[in-house]
Amino acid sequence: MDSPELAELWRLARETMEGGGRSAFSFRVEDERTATVLGELLRKPIAHPARRQISLARLDEHVRAHGSTLPEVLESVHGKPIGLSTSSEASTADAVLRFALREHGLSHAPWAAEWIEHVRKYGKIPQPALPMIANQAASILARLSPEPRRWTTRFALAGNDLDDGRPLTRIVGKALALAGTDWERSGVLPDAYGNPVLTSQGYLTLNDTLEAGEITVVRSPRLLESGVPGPLMVLPDGLTPQAKHHLDGKTVRCHHDFTPEGIRVTNEVLAWTGGAVWRMSAADYREAVATLLARGVELPTLNVRPEPASWDPDLADTMATTGLVVTEEHVLPSLL
Repeated sequence: MDSPELAELWRLARETMEGGGRSAFSFRVEDERTATVLGELLRKPIAHPARRQISLARLDEHVRAHGSTLPEVLESVHGKPIGLSTSSEASTADAVLRFALREHGLSHAPWAAEWIEHVRKYGKIPQPALPMIANQAASILARLSPEPRRWTTRFALAGNDLDDGRPLTRIVGKALALAGTDWERSGVLPDAYGNPVLTSQGYLTLNDTLEAGEITVVRSPRLLESGVPGPLMVLPDGLTPQAKHHLDGKTVRCHHDFTPEGIRVTNEVLAWTGGAVWRMSAADYREAVATLLARGVELPTLNVRPEPASWDPDLADTMATTGLVVTEEHVLPSLL
């Protein structure tokens, strides 16, 4: 980093960062030695003599690959930290953010202008670190889209830089919010292994593949244990991010408890997958209640009115009027 051939590069980088309004500078590669040293820094062959346009964001990215940051290198080389006036900071921040978005094809995104203003005013990112973080954020945002969703994790996208509370997490999260989405809807899980989903194949994580094209979603592991025709996915805790990942693109049918939670989860599963219910109609509920009571089964009392079932407008009223809970375990024999 302290090679004499790079002295002019570092001078121009500092001048650009402190000058305000620019996010790149032009650097003249005069000789073979300069081309070699610059090539080692940028990790690619450099021609000479030639003039290269150097992006602050990209330069910081390459410096980080060598274990430092651009502000740290400039402070070490010149013996003083980066200094900016308030007006220069604002002008430079806008330019850096616009450049980062443009580099990743996002400059015309509907949320871009509002995001730039928000990051500049409220992002709480030190000006010297902004080129790198802005470039990281734009790179991540360019990879995320609701359709087709490509599931990944925060760590896979940016290591620990996307942990909660980090500057990168804040500004990427803000862009997603301005775009009307969030981490999960963009296909980003907290991690690859947390909350694995139980299926007929066993427990699956983000790194596993659900082989079945058609699958039945249920609530109780008893259905899996009892040999209910499958393949099955068991969701005792509702539609988790891992479950959403494995259900994407599958043909889904869903069965759950006749409870407020069961109706809510089934609504959510159908909305996510476009699937259908299995034996979850008002008629199925009435038949189950009648059969169970005739067999002397004591059914729990329904104390909360369920939300409307998207697949059957009569179900919530029927359950509220009858006032009894029917679980999957109660109707297990009829599902076999």
